[in-house]
Amino acid sequence: MMRLSRIAVAVYLATALLSVAGCGSDEATPPPAEQDVDLGQPPGPGPEQAGDGEGVAFAIDRLFLGDTDRNGDKVPGSWKQFGFNIDGKVSSTISEDLCKPVDGAAPSDVYPDGAGGIDNSFGNKLVSLIATLLPEPSTKVSDAIANGDFTVILKVDGLGAQSSYNPLTAKLYGGATLGTAPVWNGSDKWPVVPELLEDAQDIESAKVVFPASYVVDNTWVSGPESQVTFKLNLTISGTTIGLTIRNVRIAMDIEPDRTSVVNGTIAGVLETAVLVEELRSVIGAIQPTFCEGAGLDTTLDQVRRASDILKDGSQDPGQECNAISIGIGFTARQVQLGEIAPPAETSGVPCGEAPPDEG
Repeated sequence: MMRLSRIAVAVYLATALLSVAGCGSDEATPPPAEQDVDLGQPPGPGPEQAGDGEGVAFAIDRLFLGDTDRNGDKVPGSWKQFGFNIDGKVSSTISEDLCKPVDGAAPSDVYPDGAGGIDNSFGNKLVSLIATLLPEPSTKVSDAIANGDFTVILKVDGLGAQSSYNPLTAKLYGGATLGTAPVWNGSDKWPVVPELLEDAQDIESAKVVFPASYVVDNTWVSGPESQVTFKLNLTISGTTIGLTIRNVRIAMDIEPDRTSVVNGTIAGVLETAVLVEELRSVIGAIQPTFCEGAGLDTTLDQVRRASDILKDGSQDPGQECNAISIGIGFTARQVQLGEIAPPAETSGVPCGEAPPDEG
């Protein structure tokens, strides 16, 4: 099994993403050499082996945003466990082959990677903003799932009892409100949000599909390469924030009895300009005073300074960083797909549109 590594799409999280001035980091030092991890990349595919099972749907039951480790304990630097080595580099405070930091951000603050070169500036820089206003965000998000408020579902078609398959088609769904607390014994029928379907009347028409996913020694991987982009929706006290994640790659360890998943991670990049506008559109609903004075600009500038990578997942020292790497951990349980839920209500734009560029 892959150790301490590696879902998600369109999740409805009960959390907050605001900012306060100042967000230093004590995460510059690399993880201890003795740490037993294998996080840089998921395993590659094995020989061809067609699916021979009925397939299984797994729903996230716990999420780890980076403020805790995979046991739910508050351990400094927990964000280093979640993600992949997206840019193929193991970066440190003195790296010189990376994109240029934004708006005066210190290279020593932005560049250092997690274990095995993991890229996760979201966990390093932005989750600390969440925790400033909402203590224990991973715990609160997981509590919301336990109440049946939302989940994310991955359905792996053809998955059977064998330990390895290649390829298997997998589909990703957003789970709407269940209406009751899940029992997590395989009988939960979780409604699916229509926003992630090509046809809102056809539950098989998932927008996010991994046609070349595979299983190696019970580790499922979304595929060798990914050009998938999807929008992860975070609900904050009734207000939804969208995170558009590019170049998505996911992996997880499936228990041999196919009832549960451990060591799950989704990795990708958030295009900074897109993220800033996504936050601008809803942040005033969380704290209206941010729409006045310098509060909003200070918040969004802080988000920009978390940029550590290019939006295609590469690095170029001749260019300014224009994206933020992200890694989120999870565990999951077997469920069934339920009915297609009504469309979600959209949030307004409390802080208005961005001012025109006069440059």
